[in-house]
Amino acid sequence: MKKNKKTEKSKKRGFLRGKMRTDKFCLRALVHNFKVLFLPWIILSVLAFTLILGSNVLFSSEVNAVTANISLYYDGIEEGLGPNGCEFDKQSIKDEKIVAKALEEMNYSSDLLESVCNGIIIKSKVSTSAIKNVSNYNSIYSSDTQEWTESMKDTSYHPTSFEVSFNYSNTPLNGSEASELLNLILEKYNAYFFKLYGYNTSVGDAVQEVDFDNYDYLMALDMFSSRLKSLENYLDEMSKNEKNMFRSETTGYTFSDLKDSVNLIYSVDVDSLSSFILKNGIISNKKMILSYYDYRIADLKRMKQSSTECLNSVVNSIKTYQKDSVVIYNGFTDSPATMTDTSELYDSLIQDKIKLQSDISNYDSQITDYNKRLSAIKASTGESSESNKKYVESQIEVLKNKTNTILTNIEDTANDYYMNEKFENSVSITKPANYSLIGYIKTAVNESMRIIIITELFIILLYLSVSIFACSGDSIKKLHKKHIAGA
Repeated sequence: MKKNKKTEKSKKRGFLRGKMRTDKFCLRALVHNFKVLFLPWIILSVLAFTLILGSNVLFSSEVNAVTANISLYYDGIEEGLGPNGCEFDKQSIKDEKIVAKALEEMNYSSDLLESVCNGIIIKSKVSTSAIKNVSNYNSIYSSDTQEWTESMKDTSYHPTSFEVSFNYSNTPLNGSEASELLNLILEKYNAYFFKLYGYNTSVGDAVQEVDFDNYDYLMALDMFSSRLKSLENYLDEMSKNEKNMFRSETTGYTFSDLKDSVNLIYSVDVDSLSSFILKNGIISNKKMILSYYDYRIADLKRMKQSSTECLNSVVNSIKTYQKDSVVIYNGFTDSPATMTDTSELYDSLIQDKIKLQSDISNYDSQITDYNKRLSAIKASTGESSESNKKYVESQIEVLKNKTNTILTNIEDTANDYYMNEKFENSVSITKPANYSLIGYIKTAVNESMRIIIITELFIILLYLSVSIFACSGDSIKKLHKKHIAGA
């Protein structure tokens, strides 16, 4: 009899191993239910992972993207500035002109321009150390005033590296073609960067655009001289900014050498030719040239008056200017510390004063020179020999050729300086775009990961809930029946 009971129990246990235990809530019953539901849980988890990943691969446009990294290295980028001192715009990396040239070079239709530009997303990359420096402030009360002010200056950060991704889902391109196009766009940006921030070709072009045929010789030479002075100022700024006295290996010149050459042309060649014209009265329209110089003198006087008023205002501002004082309480002493910081505004006022004084001096010099020319023109008969005119025209050609040679040397020297000195390695493609099937799947997994984790957590919760609830199923029913019977 006992043997039969044991046999029945063992059969019952064996039978229960394949089904859920619902008789009572205990650890053995819970483990049993975990075992019973383990295989369905695994199957459901794998199925959910496969469906989510497959749907993302087949239908999501987010995985149809290639990515590259680009870094910028030059003075000012850490402050978020471009080489010209203006705010750097990272969107310039996908400038329409750059994208259009890349499309043209790869023989793609210009109709793709808008979709390609819209598909390129540029994200700033911030290093871990930079995030730590920005987020961790030194305590005002535990440091001296100098250290505190320096730490406050270092709390801002501007990225120097950027992630450039190209989503090509709205274009007819495949992954390999999209990678090739993105890499070409970044290479074109490198050339665009040098063109944008390198040698200012417009300064030299302005000199060459002076028309000697449609203006009186004196008027044309005045315009020519004025533009040569602008070119000289440009070279002067270049020589000031270049601290190491750069000498081009291509031309053998420094910017100071070229500046002296330009100065020599307008102070010797142009002035000598102008004197010859005035002395010999080589003027095609005396009335027009007199009117021109009257206007120039009046205009210079107006500019001088305006600059004089500005100079007086700046001088008064400098006299009354008082730098702000910063009072710092360190929490430990009764007497606060007072610090007067440097002022960019004050320094700017001094620079304005120097420039205005220089401008007024130049205006005085030009007014004196034009008055002398007026006297010479009025005294001339307005008649000149044909040989003198031919001489002037031949000298103008010599002047043009000499100037063109100098402009070529300036451009070659500037390009050499920007490419091999100032902007060497300024634009670096640290990670070119690359398309591969493994990378495509990896991107799809990354894009799906959030949904997969949420779904898998839900399945685990369902697995645990069903197992636990099943253990106490019969007990809940019995309690429910007792409650009904008692009522």
